[in-house]
Amino acid sequence: MANKGNRYNAEFKKKVIAHSRQAGNTIAGTAKHFDISDQTLRNWLNQREDQRQLDRVRVMQLEKELAEAKRRLADIELTNEILIKATAIFAANKQA
Repeated sequence: MANKGNRYNAEFKKKVIAHSRQAGNTIAGTAKHFDISDQTLRNWLNQREDQRQLDRVRVMQLEKELAEAKRRLADIELTNEILIKATAIFAANKQA
């Protein structure tokens, strides 16, 4: 027995969701147009929104990691500058 949840391919789902989001289209009208149930379309829309929420959370995590990496890089660059200057001072004192 085939899994009813996998009857429609991803491309078809994208097409239906895009159609449902166009101005003037309702869930019922879109479902009827594509010969699917209203609940199936609602499920797809909810899954899409859930995925968007997960994507937003992941983007926020990546932004936080990037900010931390930038802070560490700035700290390393500052440390490097200090070491270069200190080396120059010690070299100048050694020659004097």
